[in-house]
Amino acid sequence: MIASRYAFASALLVGLMVALPASSQNEETSVRGIVRSVDEAWISTDLGFRVETLPFREGQSFSKGDILATFDCGDLMAELNSAEAQLRAEQITYENNSRLAKLNAAGKFEVQLSKAKTDQAAAMVEAYQSKLARCTIKAPFDGRVAVMRAHAYEIPDRTQPIMQIVGQSELEIEMLLPSLWLKWLKPGVSFDFSIEETGGSLPAEVSRIAAVVDPVSQTVKVIGRFTGNTNGVLPGMSGPAKFKAPDG
Repeated sequence: MIASRYAFASALLVGLMVALPASSQNEETSVRGIVRSVDEAWISTDLGFRVETLPFREGQSFSKGDILATFDCGDLMAELNSAEAQLRAEQITYENNSRLAKLNAAGKFEVQLSKAKTDQAAAMVEAYQSKLARCTIKAPFDGRVAVMRAHAYEIPDRTQPIMQIVGQSELEIEMLLPSLWLKWLKPGVSFDFSIEETGGSLPAEVSRIAAVVDPVSQTVKVIGRFTGNTNGVLPGMSGPAKFKAPDG
């Protein structure tokens, strides 16, 4: 991922080298941009259990809430059942000590101790329930599977993600522009983005400008958004973004 970011930055800098100066009035200036998805995530697990199901394959679409992966958590379920049984036992002890205390047959210490053990057992049950909930991974947004690294019946490495998912409902254009363009470049400035993979050109506009300028390359990161139909556009596609510098 880091290597790909460096490659992208290098490609954008090459594009900047061929861009026309910002001072050229009424001339079209062009820099390279790349399409990014607003929603993007690497999915991983820390359970260390065997993968049970992977309902979606690379390239397939899913909806928010769909199950992306399930794990064989039989051992964890057994531990939860044991914790729930322990909680019931502690509750019985606490209730019994409370009744005895009313009859002066049990001291305050015994009641407080049994109450603390009940709370401890309840916390253990909650911990197992929380862990058990992670045995099913659900999609956090609508999207598609970009990369699948896991297989059913395997025990995935806890230090490595099992899949990458990307959303396609909202796409952005990431660019590095000359910092001198900030004289006229503002959010809302329109430009045309030509996608080399499809051969089409789509209207877009600047949505955000980074808070800092790179003093070495004298560039600034700019994010644009499409203002037209993005059917057929995929994250990772790239091409020239064409701006028109205003007069003055």
